[in-house]
Amino acid sequence: MMPPAAVLLRYDLSGPEHIAETAIAHIWKVAQANGDPAALKIYKNGDPKGEETGFALMQALDGQGAARIYHFDHSIAVLEWLDGPSLGDLSRNGQDDLAAAELIAVADQIHAAQPKLTLPTLRDHFKPLMTLKIDPAWAARTKHNLTHAQQIAAQLLDSQSQIRALHGDLHHDNIKGSARGYLAFDAKGVTGDRCYELANAFQNPLGADDLVHDPARAQRLAHIWGQHWNVPPQRLLSWAAAHSALSITWTGNFDQAAHTDLLGMFLGLIATEA
Repeated sequence: MMPPAAVLLRYDLSGPEHIAETAIAHIWKVAQANGDPAALKIYKNGDPKGEETGFALMQALDGQGAARIYHFDHSIAVLEWLDGPSLGDLSRNGQDDLAAAELIAVADQIHAAQPKLTLPTLRDHFKPLMTLKIDPAWAARTKHNLTHAQQIAAQLLDSQSQIRALHGDLHHDNIKGSARGYLAFDAKGVTGDRCYELANAFQNPLGADDLVHDPARAQRLAHIWGQHWNVPPQRLLSWAAAHSALSITWTGNFDQAAHTDLLGMFLGLIATEA
């Protein structure tokens, strides 16, 4: 599959190599006019599915902890090429603790930048979960866990501190190696409590289900990251539970065991850290 010739001409790109197709976009590796590689991302149907704020954040970061954005005009992006491996590759290959250390190092770089941007807040982000109506037909455990997660999310949103511009979707497979070190991409761009930044990483990487569903691993990550940021591990696990419930709400997988069991695991770990 080839990108439109007009797009290549507009941005002076050549040699497109189709790399991936996601649910919302196609991605090519291309050469820039100076010969350096770049990634060309074209959204299907011209719809970036709300990722504009993520690109605004990454443009403002200007390469600090994240891939550089060379061009973005709503439905087309040209960005820095990252050779990899991803942190997901590290975790899937038995180097999960190394991946954890690199992941929080990338978060630190992003949070240190503090660009002056108006981004959606975590309250905006969590609105689908906070307005979710619990269906009486759902399994009793699902209803209990989602209700509990709503309560936890409300407490977290009311007690936010160290407010930062956040990547908003920082996990193992959204960070890749490069000549400049590990860099993030595919940002959502939100503003809120720094601890939320790591929430999605607890349920990643993809393809490592045994690792992700291991409570000892989740507890270890909470302690590693909590010590690094000098925050209680319980708070990180609480954000993980809140995000897990938000993910379930987004997907509508209210009675799929793989999703509801993970939420239950996080809720159980919160209690052990109390």
